[in-house]
Amino acid sequence: GLPGLLSLHHRNREVQSLPSATAMMPGMTMLRGFATSRPLHRGLAVGRKSAPGSNNTPKGRCIRPKDFGWYSKEKTYNFLKQKTVSLVGAPLAAGQHQLGVEKGPQAIRDGGLLSVAKTLGWGFQDVGDLDVESVMAQFDGESGMTRVRNCERIGLANKLVHETVRQQARKGNFVLTLGGDHSIASATISGMRTVHEDLCVIWVDAHADSNTPTTSPSGNYHGMSAAHVLNWISPPMPGWEWLRQEHMMKEQRVAFIGLRDVDVLERQLLRQSGVAVYTMHEVDRWGIGQVVEMALHRVNPHSDRPIHLTFDIDACDPSIAPGTGTCSRGGLSFREAHYICERLSMTNNLCSMDLVEVNPALDEPTPSKMHGDCSSITADMQTVRLAIELISSALGRVIC
Repeated sequence: GLPGLLSLHHRNREVQSLPSATAMMPGMTMLRGFATSRPLHRGLAVGRKSAPGSNNTPKGRCIRPKDFGWYSKEKTYNFLKQKTVSLVGAPLAAGQHQLGVEKGPQAIRDGGLLSVAKTLGWGFQDVGDLDVESVMAQFDGESGMTRVRNCERIGLANKLVHETVRQQARKGNFVLTLGGDHSIASATISGMRTVHEDLCVIWVDAHADSNTPTTSPSGNYHGMSAAHVLNWISPPMPGWEWLRQEHMMKEQRVAFIGLRDVDVLERQLLRQSGVAVYTMHEVDRWGIGQVVEMALHRVNPHSDRPIHLTFDIDACDPSIAPGTGTCSRGGLSFREAHYICERLSMTNNLCSMDLVEVNPALDEPTPSKMHGDCSSITADMQTVRLAIELISSALGRVIC
């Protein structure tokens, strides 16, 4: 894997902050600022006076199933007004060169997303696919930014995404935005931040998307969206006047997980910044559980900030997610990807999510169905199915 991108003082801080094994046990309270899993209890139900099968069990007392095993409190959501998903389709493909990614939102819908959400107890409001093509067509002149392909056109499309996400977030709903390419992240994150000023971001990706117009080898904006919302691009780009200073993220509120394909100059920008970076090297070294805890501790040390998850499907290994335009070897496994979504859901602070870069035109059929597969998911393409499964984990689906 790539060498760890964290600077030395960041790395030392992370190692010193690793939670002990005790702090990671289910049911433990917060230790040194780490937000633990939802309260879990094993064994006797609260208030029980005697153990099942003991001689002093009260006469006539029935042993109930909940007296055994694991059970949990009812899940609550700290930054939502109601348990409702607002689905926003953002079929933007202009930030990269592969056709087909614009079909991702509808493929995910058709694969059973609504049924999955309702099974988990969520209300569902589908805003539909935003008409980004018509908006982009409003610009037909010559670009004033030659280092960024389709700069003004993407700016117009992302303004629409930004305004729609902001509108849905103000309702108090969980905002789920489906790409399209990862260009939309600067719009979704900035839109959420207009509503949740204290927002923090977990960015899951094979790539850092942290190039600027002067460092990008390709000029594709989907590789600059993180840098843009971190306010690393100066002067402001034409077509992006709506993206103002107050929409930008503080570096200390952003953590990357799963990076493994980072450009040389991009690496320098990350090392000089205050963002937290956990590459696949850190995942290999510490395991995904410790990495997620470190990331949460960095961006949300007291577990009191709303969280936005932006998940690029190419963070997953191509063996489980072939249907994306920028595959890179050595990615997250099936369980590692799900753990990230599950753990963020368990914080009760997750209020929005992007799922991007699913390209049905590049996808492959699902090899076979297995025991434990969600029956509500009808998608027969491998990457589309994985995307729906990851969303279901973020919405609260758990193994037990």
